[in-house]
Amino acid sequence: MPREANLRLINTLVQYFIRVNDMLNNDELISVIFYLAGGRIRGLTRLQKIVSLAKMILDDSFGFESWIEDILKELEEKGLLKVYTEEPDLSYESFGEYSVRTYIASRDLIKRGREVFKELKMLDPIRAMYIKRLVRNAVNNVDLTHLNALIAYFYYKQIIK
Repeated sequence: MPREANLRLINTLVQYFIRVNDMLNNDELISVIFYLAGGRIRGLTRLQKIVSLAKMILDDSFGFESWIEDILKELEEKGLLKVYTEEPDLSYESFGEYSVRTYIASRDLIKRGREVFKELKMLDPIRAMYIKRLVRNAVNNVDLTHLNALIAYFYYKQIIK
């Protein structure tokens, strides 16, 4: 009996680690990010930085992801995401600011993100907390300096390996 219990425990742990290592696919990650951001993210660059750092937290892979724009287009075609272009007013043009895309998620996308985040919290509450803090800080702060510093750190860490 103890041997069977040990085998079941080992099997459960193996299944857990397989799921943690392949925690979120790209669609799920985007939905979780929009859920944690409150359904609105301003700027593609900001979204790319959030996704890159979230991937680093989840599976120790770092790099700018080329699939983001494809997924955003798919979500827009399905009606799960709306994209608005904000034109800067005349005062900002003198500072060299350009138009910014704002991404607004539908209720269905946010609901899906909430469900996936609950699952992530059950599987790995520490990583879920880090992702939540990352997204909330990145969305609420106008200044991207802290994101740039984190990206520089992880990029340097990858080069050193």
